[in-house]
Amino acid sequence: MALRDELAQPDLRTRKGALDFLNYHAPDEAALIEHQTVNSSFQLLVDNIWESIPDGLGKTVAIRAINRARMECNSVIANKGA
Repeated sequence: MALRDELAQPDLRTRKGALDFLNYHAPDEAALIEHQTVNSSFQLLVDNIWESIPDGLGKTVAIRAINRARMECNSVIANKGA
């Protein structure tokens, strides 16, 4: 990561930086495409494993974990790598 990009990241060691990190960051066109790619990939993953996982609490936990991973990926995009 270039120093310029690193300096643009919120400093999570400060209150202001932590609050900025949690703000909604509206995606520009490039980020929107990245979000759509990530979301499509995770939807495909769930679709591919749906029949392989028995119904029940474990399936719910697995789907929630996949969703959490998807959200983390989208957060990285929104926060430009942070």
